Amino acid sequence: MRCPINKRIYRQFKYKPLKAIPILLALTFIVVFASSFFISQESVEKLYNKQIINGKVEDGEFEAIYALSDEAKDEIKDIGVKLYENYYFEYENDDERALRIFKNRKDINEAQIFEGALPKKDDEINISANYARNNKINIGDEITIQNKKFKVSSLASFPDYSSALRNRNDLTMDTGHFGIATISEEAFDGMKDAKVKYLYSYHTDEALNKKDAREKLKDIVKIVNKDNLVVDAVTRFDNKCITYIADDMSGDVPTMSIVTALLFIAIAFISSAEVKSIIEEEAPIIGTLLASGYKKRELLLNYMAMPLFIVIIASIAGNAISYLHAYKIYANVYYQSYDLPVFEPYITLRSFLITSIMPLVLYLVINYIIIAKSLKMRPVDFLRKNFKKAKTRSRFKLKNMNFINKFKLRVIFANKFSYVSLLFGVFIANLLLIFGVSAKPIFTKYADDMQNQMKYAHTYIVKSDIDDLDASKISLVSVELLDRDEEKVQTYGIDADTKYDEIDVKSLKADEVVISLGLSKRFNYEIGDKIKIREPYNTEEKYLVVKDIDKTNNYFQIFTKREILNKIIGKECDYYNAYLSDKELKITKENLLTHIDRKEMSRFMRHFLDSFSAVFIMIQLVAVAFFFILILMVTELIIDKAKLNMTYLKVFGYKDKEVAKFYVNTSFAMLIIFQIILIPILDKLVKYFYFIAMQKFDAYLEVTVPVRVFVTSYLMTVVVFILCQWIERRKIKRIDMVKELKVISG
Repeated sequence: MRCPINKRIYRQFKYKPLKAIPILLALTFIVVFASSFFISQESVEKLYNKQIINGKVEDGEFEAIYALSDEAKDEIKDIGVKLYENYYFEYENDDERALRIFKNRKDINEAQIFEGALPKKDDEINISANYARNNKINIGDEITIQNKKFKVSSLASFPDYSSALRNRNDLTMDTGHFGIATISEEAFDGMKDAKVKYLYSYHTDEALNKKDAREKLKDIVKIVNKDNLVVDAVTRFDNKCITYIADDMSGDVPTMSIVTALLFIAIAFISSAEVKSIIEEEAPIIGTLLASGYKKRELLLNYMAMPLFIVIIASIAGNAISYLHAYKIYANVYYQSYDLPVFEPYITLRSFLITSIMPLVLYLVINYIIIAKSLKMRPVDFLRKNFKKAKTRSRFKLKNMNFINKFKLRVIFANKFSYVSLLFGVFIANLLLIFGVSAKPIFTKYADDMQNQMKYAHTYIVKSDIDDLDASKISLVSVELLDRDEEKVQTYGIDADTKYDEIDVKSLKADEVVISLGLSKRFNYEIGDKIKIREPYNTEEKYLVVKDIDKTNNYFQIFTKREILNKIIGKECDYYNAYLSDKELKITKENLLTHIDRKEMSRFMRHFLDSFSAVFIMIQLVAVAFFFILILMVTELIIDKAKLNMTYLKVFGYKDKEVAKFYVNTSFAMLIIFQIILIPILDKLVKYFYFIAMQKFDAYLEVTVPVRVFVTSYLMTVVVFILCQWIERRKIKRIDMVKELKVISG
């Protein structure tokens, strides 16, 4: 026979909807927030891995100054490497939009077609879908490259440019200004004025790990450098154009999992506090049931049924909303930044576990602990509503306080559990809110600082000397930090007459260097430390001594005297390979290897903020909605628990406004106190989260959360509280004094 008291579960939901609906909405909102992220993230991850395999992505690549000789190709083949010509040239429009154009590629880095077909005619072109979308280019449109018109025959993604970084050292993608394209071999060979770069991609005969892949590339570089010169080389493991998206997602997943768990824990505590309040309200009924023969286990299951039922409904509804539509918000964020195949949503086990099983388990554990503890009393204590155990007399004296202050303190002490839940919830909501609100000012300031820290507007890396060029000459090489997981760092050999005034290069002795603040902070280098370095794909290891730290520079950079660096890399004393200038220099395409433009910094960061603005807005919405429901539930609990006391106050002559001051205003005062206490904690946590997030970038982010962010966030919470206060004041006015007094008198 079914237990008759289980019929109360339906009646609780029917007759007390305001106790269940806010929690249901909060849980559904959290499930949508998390589930839509995990659906899009895991779908994108599957598509990315699928593109890597189907597109036959390279195992590595290198760029040489000249085309390789047949002898070099044969020698490379003999060490178990299959080589492919991957020549390209770049075409830049007047509006600074650039396309990196390759021949149609077969057997390696094959394009994954979005729409259309690969170019077959000499006047057809295949363009990366992201670049086309951002520049409103469609199939059949015509674009001009070096005075020749091409018809767009297809849109595609490219496995070696899933992250379309123009330079692998760029902090973020700018798919609106840089894209990839392929044309037929005949059309490519016909571009006579193009500055072709001799890039070679390769596959190794054996699958290699990261360490062995680097060793294999060193062997290739040695062979090429016998009669040529490698200007750039990278394995697939180190190529950010390929790995950036994987690194990005690896940091997003644990962060989102932790945030989701904290939100569920906060709601579970509020829910358990609500059930505890119901138990206290229904104490005489519980006492009667226990006296009639019902077991506490049956009552425990009965009171746990409603919260678990709400979790299941919220999980089903939230996941349904996510799978039907909400996942597109996150998917669009990924597709604004990365070039990937056509999106296909996948049902994932991780999403199910985090948004369905995790809240169920958290609710079971937290509600079981609180409800079981609330049901430990004897039947006679339930009948008498005797919830307090005999305690030693408190040392906290209230006799010197007036009645109003005494009453407010007693409200706080009587609702300790509710206020603890409020504190935890306010902490989570404020953390999310400040994180979301602070993103734009922090990254905008970061972009401005990075621009100011670039001493020159233009950096040109060249193949050979240029006579009579009005610019500062430097040696610029990339080195690997062998004691820091072979992280690559730019090393500058500069003269005393450059703009790097903070660096006293004249005082530097052999092997002494000055490092940037960013490098020092990120890798914990101090003055006097030794840095173990090696030129990429070389075997010789050397040590540098940190003489000083440039505190105005957050890049990852090392500085020393030009003669010192030239000696370290085995060059002549007056050798240089780069120019620094505040004006654009006229350098032939044949002689130019790389051009770094300071203006690109702001453009990259602007694109980053545009791409991820939807995520930051969603975080803010979740925080505000969560905060609203949290405040509403806590104040609702406090008022429901105190209806009888409010009735007494009204009988004694207190008006509704005065009664509200005792309860609603007390909660508001507690909220303000919590907010003030949380400021230093939130400041440190937000800085830490941004530090973790920026580890994927080759720069150090010195986070300073502006005061206006805290002011904005707190004003938003105050507005939300005022709205909740208005709702609760109306409820206080509607309290039926006769009904409440009848309850106490029986």
